[in-house]
Amino acid sequence: PNFWNDPLASIKNAYHQTNKYILENPSHLGPGGSTAVTAIVIDGKVLIVANIGDSRAVLCDKGSAVQLSVDHEPHVERKRIENQGGFVTVFP
Repeated sequence: PNFWNDPLASIKNAYHQTNKYILENPSHLGPGGSTAVTAIVIDGKVLIVANIGDSRAVLCDKGSAVQLSVDHEPHVERKRIENQGGFVTVFP
């Protein structure tokens, strides 16, 4: 998708493509994990925030911290997947 026509779909696509690359290249990447947070400001008026894993987006508003994202916690994600009939496994 074109970012300017559909920024949310573009960010989602970027995250999916990164995940796909990681899953397809496990031997090149080693045994670790990753998290990410993306914040994009458009024309000083629009803020788009995306996160995966336990990376957290926080905004400072007049000296106070405002949490903008919800942490992606493994046990919550596992439950969501299993409730939809899926399963979670560990790669060797």
